[in-house]
Amino acid sequence: MIPKDIMILVRNLELLGQGTQKLVYKHPSDTDKIIKIMKPEHATSNGGRKRQHHLRAHHSQGIYKQFRREILQYLQLCKNNYSLQRFTFPMETVYGFITTDKGLGLVTEKVIDPNGSTMTLYELSNTNLFNDTHAKALDKFFDECCELHVVLGEVNIAGIMYTEHRQGIPEFVLVDGIGEKLLIPFRAMSKTINSRNVRKIEAKIKSEIGYYSTKH
Repeated sequence: MIPKDIMILVRNLELLGQGTQKLVYKHPSDTDKIIKIMKPEHATSNGGRKRQHHLRAHHSQGIYKQFRREILQYLQLCKNNYSLQRFTFPMETVYGFITTDKGLGLVTEKVIDPNGSTMTLYELSNTNLFNDTHAKALDKFFDECCELHVVLGEVNIAGIMYTEHRQGIPEFVLVDGIGEKLLIPFRAMSKTINSRNVRKIEAKIKSEIGYYSTKH
């Protein structure tokens, strides 16, 4: 366990990967978790976003706006499934925050494949490993996103992870592009509108996977 008053030094963490906006690190004391940190070079001195209009850059938590969207989405799913006491969904589980010398870190679950490694949908497709088992799991992923009203933002094929470890079954988990981005949250307000967007993203992602064009 890490004492609550200890600030983590990012230089001591193992970098697992990165996107355009975030850095992903191995949690120093819990192998089942990771730490996401917004890239410091994208932040102003008071936490806004660089290269954006002043009002927009400092609106709604600034550099941490992506964290806010993800947390709100996870809380909404937990609220919607309160009577079932369900806490696991087609998106990564959020555990909270941790302080680092590069800003606030978002702690989430580490999604791993059957070999204990991380495997994205992009990697499965790019290495021609994607098969019927994955296809069924991907269909279920998008069906659950519609059924549970999971709002997808700018989701791409690299932001979806594959695992059989999480619940003991083949499944895909969204780890990036989570939550409502629209100023007027139409998709968050309407399950029908959201489902239409999910199916649009589903079609786009499947069009990038060779399995569907060569065999089906």
